[in-house]
Amino acid sequence: MSKNVSIKLENVQQIIDDQEKQQINNSYQGKFYIKNDKLYLSYADNAEGIDGSKTIVKIDPERERVLLLRQEPAAMKQDFVCGEKQAGYFKTAYGEIKMAVKTKRLEMEISEKSGLIRINYQVFLGGELNAEHHLKINYKILK
Repeated sequence: MSKNVSIKLENVQQIIDDQEKQQINNSYQGKFYIKNDKLYLSYADNAEGIDGSKTIVKIDPERERVLLLRQEPAAMKQDFVCGEKQAGYFKTAYGEIKMAVKTKRLEMEISEKSGLIRINYQVFLGGELNAEHHLKINYKILK
């Protein structure tokens, strides 16, 4: 059974060749459900150029893993496992971009009512370090 949830995303990113940090804050209304001991957040991403793509955050507390999947038109896969570099992709109108993310820190404070996930990670494009990210995901079940 799914429950209504409010989700807040904060992402601070720093492109390696750029001194400025960019902060992105978004809030969503979505669904929360549990399946096979994994927690899921599902919402429509309305950021510019994404046009309401369905996004799913799969939280696996036992394996300390977070998987972020977004569907077309801006499909993306990012797989976060602390200390590991995982292959992923980002699809644009111009084609698919292969990328990898290396998770430097992954912290979870989660329950069936609310949660906070912090992920510090690096993005690699074409094997080269491209950016550093500090992502924070907050969720809270709505009554």
